[in-house]
Order: sequence, then structure tokens, then C-alpha cells
Amino acid sequence: MIKGFTAALMAAVISLPVGAAQIEFSYSKLFTQLKHNNSEDHPDVKVGYFMVKPQTGEVCTITKAWMTKKKNYEEFVIPASQELPLPIDSNLRRVNPDVFIETEGDAVCDVSFQVMAKNAFVREMSDKDVNVLVPQMTAMMQDLGGMFSTWFMPDVQGVSVHFSQPQSSLSTSKGRVIDVEDKVAVVRLNDLQEGERILFSQQPIKITPWIPQS
Repeated sequence: MIKGFTAALMAAVISLPVGAAQIEFSYSKLFTQLKHNNSEDHPDVKVGYFMVKPQTGEVCTITKAWMTKKKNYEEFVIPASQELPLPIDSNLRRVNPDVFIETEGDAVCDVSFQVMAKNAFVREMSDKDVNVLVPQMTAMMQDLGGMFSTWFMPDVQGVSVHFSQPQSSLSTSKGRVIDVEDKVAVVRLNDLQEGERILFSQQPIKITPWIPQS
């Protein structure tokens, strides 16, 4: 997860039965970021929205989410990754429906957006895949950061591969081992050899940028 890209864009948590929390916000609040998903500069990368616990960054489980405006109502189907599948629609921005999200448990969860790969990598990803994603992720982050972001924003130097279940390591077609910590494996672009493939024993739930921590 990119820690600097957490946005608290919600209204107050309102009263619900014990063991549930609900957030309400307007669609237009997130459209500014969503619109970058249609850019031709980074066709393989998108912004994805999640609910996270602000203290830990842990992804919250969405039990129900829907969008409503007057008599119109649409409920979202939440994938295993817990990404909120908001549509990108300028007409919706003008109508500006209210979006409601219910999360499991009574902990407060914030809306957070992440830069991530659009495509699912089921069994493997290659050095070519990483070479395509890394510059596009950098470009997307610069678009989100605004006009002067190139002055201070570091370049992406690899990808973080997130899994739903714990595992100790990944193997590559060149015989290397990549450690998995807290269900996340870091694939550094400079470590990859030509033609090398990273093999997955379980399908990742998302692929996000990796930036070295100074």
C-alpha cells in the first residue's frame, strides 16, 4: 500500500447495530481520482478504492455497498480483493448520487485509494509485465499528485504482490526465491533477469507499486 495516498473522504460513521459500521459520501468526491483510470498514458494501471483501518492500514471487509439517488438504487458486487467497484461516469458525477458502505465489525474504516494493476495475474507474471507496469504506475502517481509532483515524488522501482492467504515465499523460473512478508511479496525491477517469470501458487488479490523507503 502507498501510505501517502490515503484519503479520508467520508462523512461521519453513523449508528448501526453492534458489529457493523456504515459510511456515506458523495460520488463526486472520488471522481477526481477515478477519471484517471481512462487515461491513455497508463492503460494497464488504475486507481482502486478500499476501506482501511487508519491506524494499521489493514483492509476492512465490506459487507454491503450501494449507490442511490432519489428512486434510483444500485448495489455493488464486492470482489475477494475488497475493492469498491465504483463506475467511472461523468453523468454520474453531475447527478452525484450518495454512496453507502457497510463494513464488518464496529471499527472505524476510512476510504483509501491505491494505484494498482488493472489485469489479474493468475499463475505468474513476467519481467515484461513488470517493465510495463512500473513506468505506468509512476505516471499515474504523478497525475494524481498534480502539476509539481515530478519534483518530489520518487519513481516506482518494482511491484508489491498481495495475497489473501499467508505463504513463505515465491519462486521464479530462474530458480530464485522471493520472500513473502505479511502476505506481500516485493518484486524489484532491477532484480529481474530477461525472460524471468515469477510463479504464483495462489492468485494475487492485487498488484501495487513498490517504492523503496528512505
